[in-house]
Amino acid sequence: MTSSVSLLPVSPLTQASTNSSASRSGTSRSHPMDFRMMTLNCWGLKYVSKAREPRMRYIANQIAICEADIVALQECWVESDYDYIRQQTHKEFPYSKYFYSGIIAGSGLVILSRFPIESVSMTPYTINGRPSAFFRGDWYVGKGIASAIVRHPTGVAIEIFNTHMHAPYGPGDASYVCHRTAQAWQLSQQIRAAVERGHLAIAVGDFNSRPESITYALLTQRAGLQDSWITVYGNANKHLLAESLSPEDQIKLMGVTCDSKLNTWRADRDLSEAQRLDYCFHTPSLSTVEKLDVVFIEKVPQLECSASDHFGVAVTLRVLPATREKLLSGQEQVAQSNRPPSLPLDQYDEILNIIHDYLPTAHAQKYYRTLHFWISIIFVVALHIGVFWVRKGWPSFLVTLGSTLIALTGVVDGMLGFLYGRNELRGLREFEEEVRWEKLRASDLSEGIGAVGVVDVGM
Repeated sequence: MTSSVSLLPVSPLTQASTNSSASRSGTSRSHPMDFRMMTLNCWGLKYVSKAREPRMRYIANQIAICEADIVALQECWVESDYDYIRQQTHKEFPYSKYFYSGIIAGSGLVILSRFPIESVSMTPYTINGRPSAFFRGDWYVGKGIASAIVRHPTGVAIEIFNTHMHAPYGPGDASYVCHRTAQAWQLSQQIRAAVERGHLAIAVGDFNSRPESITYALLTQRAGLQDSWITVYGNANKHLLAESLSPEDQIKLMGVTCDSKLNTWRADRDLSEAQRLDYCFHTPSLSTVEKLDVVFIEKVPQLECSASDHFGVAVTLRVLPATREKLLSGQEQVAQSNRPPSLPLDQYDEILNIIHDYLPTAHAQKYYRTLHFWISIIFVVALHIGVFWVRKGWPSFLVTLGSTLIALTGVVDGMLGFLYGRNELRGLREFEEEVRWEKLRASDLSEGIGAVGVVDVGM
């Protein structure tokens, strides 16, 4: 039995995390139907991420010597970092795409491939944070779904979906739970379409969601994908508590990728905060997992820091032989046999409750920002009148400055309320109606009624 190959030099920790799967495949690509998929959140935000340049260069150099066939990166937000990655890896990965979106930094999403990329697309998320939360930046970077259709040497079309969903910023923040749920719904919609086309769909990235979340359920149930970790290890470790394990065992037994005490950027976190947020989901009817590793665990030489604030995930997938024949045959029944199932009816209700819990916040944001706009007009007019009585010196300057500031903040809040507020509410309404429509259809199918026609689901 040969040892498992990681992206980085093998340490005792890496050896422990990879030995459990080494017996499945020998090497990462020991079979012509195999391909190696790797995903990593690079933590590459300009001016904010510490030691960004040397870390990104280290990541690029390691990608150049890794055994992955397809690499998906998130938070590669500085284009010069991508240029360096491209320069270092263009021989090994001749096909690549940097995906543009948003108004600052861009989507941060990159796909590199040894195999030909036949088509690419970038779909921004309809609901993705608020422009008023400028200190968080999710809205400004235009998070979304980067997709690429890659042609495996056997001829099978692999459709890669690379994403980075809205960050949580707190366990009880209902707004961002709603936003991530909407994003997972939008992503699962695209995955369902890919699977019905007969493509081998792979969804990777930083989903900012735990395995027990509704986001996870949408990808594994509505989209019909399977978590690679579950494919390899099943649910045997499902009930393990992070605080009961050592940091090494958290990675080995739970696949922890974020907030690990072994990560130098998160070493101050409590053991209970360690979590798995980075995934590789695959189409179980078309592929299986031969090997899975948590990678980029080791420290960057000389810097003595972790390569990112997340660890990466590398998965060796195998295209199922019988599936390959069907995919290449062009038979129409492929789409029917691969059609993902509907969600359980109670989960549609859970999604609707998430939307309803957030709607008061969305309405309040729109109402108070618009109200601020109208009140600011009154104050600006009053201050301009006041200038006639305070015509010179510091009082005149302060009245003029106050009027200008009130006008600026009022206009900004007016635009946020009228433009963004209305847009968000319409996005939520569309999301709700899609959920209601699909719930009705799933209910009818479960009762044997068949597909429904045009339905007015209302608000």
